[in-house]
Amino acid sequence: MNRSAKIALLVAGAVLACVLAVCGVGLALRDWVPGLTGCEDVNKPTKGAVVTQKVRIEQMWPQLAPIQQVHWQEHEARARSCPEIGPMDYVMDGFAVITAERAGALPATTAATPPEVPDDLRPFAPADPHWLKVDGTTLLLDKASSTVYFTHTTD
Repeated sequence: MNRSAKIALLVAGAVLACVLAVCGVGLALRDWVPGLTGCEDVNKPTKGAVVTQKVRIEQMWPQLAPIQQVHWQEHEARARSCPEIGPMDYVMDGFAVITAERAGALPATTAATPPEVPDDLRPFAPADPHWLKVDGTTLLLDKASSTVYFTHTTD
């Protein structure tokens, strides 16, 4: 091998070592980078407080009115990324206690799988519910407690 080939091989090896070093440092600092670039360091979707206002729920699902009691919460559909790529979707989950007459009038006959209830809403869930799917909606009804579980995702 002549001198030029050896120098070219040495330079190529040095460049490769530098690239690997930069990648290694980048991987080592990946958890710090969002904070260094001004982005929030969020690994989980953020969530709001539990809300007890009936008006919004009665507007979204008028067939539930009059609601006796409601507990709902909104949270981001996914953890934030940095940089932020596009608008965030939000998920609203909650329980609404309706009148026994209204619960009896809802068309719900098909058994449904129990929903994955967010931790903050579990204290408001009925004891030992038997969820039925309300026909034509995403609502779930427990007739024994007249409780409706609702979930809504923004598009």
